[in-house]
Amino acid sequence: MQDLMGNLSIFEPISVLQMLNLAQASGELKLTAEDNGASIYFERGSVTFAAVRNRPIKLGEILLREKRITQKTLDRMLKKKREGMKLGVQLLEEGIIKESELKGAIEEQIKEVIYEVIRWRLGTFVFEGGKRPKAQDILIDIPLDRLMLEGLKRMDEEKEQI
Repeated sequence: MQDLMGNLSIFEPISVLQMLNLAQASGELKLTAEDNGASIYFERGSVTFAAVRNRPIKLGEILLREKRITQKTLDRMLKKKREGMKLGVQLLEEGIIKESELKGAIEEQIKEVIYEVIRWRLGTFVFEGGKRPKAQDILIDIPLDRLMLEGLKRMDEEKEQI
């Protein structure tokens, strides 16, 4: 059942995110824009998980960028990746990274999705209360106000560069 739906040209993503945050909503927000889509999960108004369909921000790339793993380790882990197991869980199980490092990288991944989504001006959104991400996903609790402020700051900086 859809609890909330609308058009991004009328209700920009930042407004939808704020509304769900203020309502202390729990569930899944799906956004669709032109050739892309995203899912953002909330628990009591905080973002717990997010993913974008096109141009996904890969966990391995973040761990490489933060020098938590090497390219050699990433390649090796991807080759032996077990079906259905996520890279982060496998790295954790093998003792290559700590849980705090994995959570930090996942938080960075979620932030990048939010920063991408708040730029969208055309498309639709649907919020369905009570939906949760897959059980194997590691959930993070990120206060949304921090994400929105950083996202708006990035957008302003991009405008200045043009």
